[in-house]
Amino acid sequence: MSKLEQHIFKKNDSKWTFNHFYRGNKTFKKIIVILFNLLILITLVSASVRNDIHDTQLYVQENLNQIKNAMDILAYRNQRYASTVTKTINDLKNQNLRPLVTIHYYPKLKEFGFNRGIYPNNLLNGTLLGPGKPNKRIQNETHIFAILDDLWTEQQRHTITYNYYYISHALKYFYLSSKSNAINFNATREFFSSPKYKDRHSTSQFDASLYKGFHYTAPYLDIFSKKMVITIKSPVYNKDQIVGDIGVDIPVKSLFQSITLPNKLKSALNLYLYDISNKKRINIYTGYNNNLLPSVEIYTRLSDNILIHANISAAFFISSAIQILMLGLLLLIMLNYMNATLRKYKDQKQYYQLEAYTDQLTGLFNRRVLDTVIQKTLEETRKTDQTISMIVFDANDFKTINDTYGHDIGDLALKHISSTISDMTRDSDICIRLGGDEFCIVLPNADLEQALLMADRLELAIFSGYFCHYHIKVAISTGCTVIKANENLHDALIRADKTLYENKKNKAENRKMLQQQLNNYVFKSPPSFPKKE
Repeated sequence: MSKLEQHIFKKNDSKWTFNHFYRGNKTFKKIIVILFNLLILITLVSASVRNDIHDTQLYVQENLNQIKNAMDILAYRNQRYASTVTKTINDLKNQNLRPLVTIHYYPKLKEFGFNRGIYPNNLLNGTLLGPGKPNKRIQNETHIFAILDDLWTEQQRHTITYNYYYISHALKYFYLSSKSNAINFNATREFFSSPKYKDRHSTSQFDASLYKGFHYTAPYLDIFSKKMVITIKSPVYNKDQIVGDIGVDIPVKSLFQSITLPNKLKSALNLYLYDISNKKRINIYTGYNNNLLPSVEIYTRLSDNILIHANISAAFFISSAIQILMLGLLLLIMLNYMNATLRKYKDQKQYYQLEAYTDQLTGLFNRRVLDTVIQKTLEETRKTDQTISMIVFDANDFKTINDTYGHDIGDLALKHISSTISDMTRDSDICIRLGGDEFCIVLPNADLEQALLMADRLELAIFSGYFCHYHIKVAISTGCTVIKANENLHDALIRADKTLYENKKNKAENRKMLQQQLNNYVFKSPPSFPKKE
């Protein structure tokens, strides 16, 4: 950027130095722009992914809490059923009631029960199963089955699949809440003697669980449905002794059906139960099998020993990040295009502004800058109490050069003057062509003595050089003044012009006197001397 451009733009652009460095080093500018765009893109993607992870975690956590809340509702309802059965048992213990239904014995299976698809169904809704032959106490408990049927018909539509049952620890039988057509349930004999039965018995639970009224079992393989289930059990009492449990079996796989997730999230989700006591993982739903990428963990506690976990694959967030990256790139391309367009418009505007303030022949300022750029420069300089001087000058006998050698030679003379003052002035000095052969230099932070010294140097430098093949020289006359405080440029220019014309007039008179003295010396008669005798 030339000295002229600096004067034009440094007042209009507070970041001229930075922009000037940019224009001088395009490679550095491109690197800075690329790094800045990458920083914006990385910040945008990282912030978006972080928010996406946070929102997804909250969303999945809400779904896990929904599973827990649904199971808690079943648990408290089951506790209420157990309390009702406990009251019924105590009310019927001394009554000799007629059995409500016939309990059959199945010799081939060595089991007893009803509603098993062998004999015609009776009026009770559930299915009875038990090893061996039934006794009279079981006949009396058919009234409990009717109460259970009434309770279990209260079941409302639920997001979790489940099935109620009553197990008698005293008489060793099951009463299931629904009719079953299966005929091979003789596994019950082994069940009542197995360690699993004792482990899931309410008497094996801690006092805290019994006081709460229900407890969760660890997931296990159900002997009837052959599915992995988790059971909520509530104890039934007779004279403060636990005689049975009312349980609700919940298939592990059905837990996933109780939540609603987008298909895209399902494909990146693994859902499982974790048994803390046995350190065992039971899968509920498997959406991905890629273990190379890290995953986001979310869990909630169903009970003291059972956790429900959700793993979200990082691939889910990577795909979202790629989409955001593409949108971010598109946005940055648009912004950079807009910025380039605005910068181009700004450069064009500055170029036209430069053209408006520039004298086409000499490349110096023209008169238009007097009321704009220079006036602002003066105002800023005065705030620092600096002295501002002005030099006004024109070419001597410039009309003679034009008339004798032509206007082309006159233009060369003007270019010679302008190039000389451009080379000899400071960067802070402002050089102006006022018109024709008249020029002006504004010197910030310079007093009258320094202006006079500069004027003498300019006169000598301009006159000492040749500017065309005719080997002619051009001389200038100068006028210097100090711009007073609160004085406008036009008044100072008028005073400097008066000084210029006085100096020019004095130079003309001095030349005239010198020429007269020279003429008198050349044409005057030589003095006469007396002849020697």
